[in-house]
Amino acid sequence: MQNPMRSLLARLRKRRTRPAPTVTYRPQRPRRHPLPPTRPEPPLDGEATRLVRPYLLAHERQEARRERAFLREMAVAS
Repeated sequence: MQNPMRSLLARLRKRRTRPAPTVTYRPQRPRRHPLPPTRPEPPLDGEATRLVRPYLLAHERQEARRERAFLREMAVAS
């Protein structure tokens, strides 16, 4: 019976006949950071964006309800 270590070493030597891969240097590209805005963004306006308008309307209605409830309590208390 053949020595298993010798057969393994023989296989490894045959495998290493290929040249080792060469490592090439590739400089990394500089990462681009987003540029700061050149001018400040305008404040959110409920009329300008359709997505914000429903939230503003709900907030205005809630404020009006609170104010009416407060006035009712003041009228009852006096």
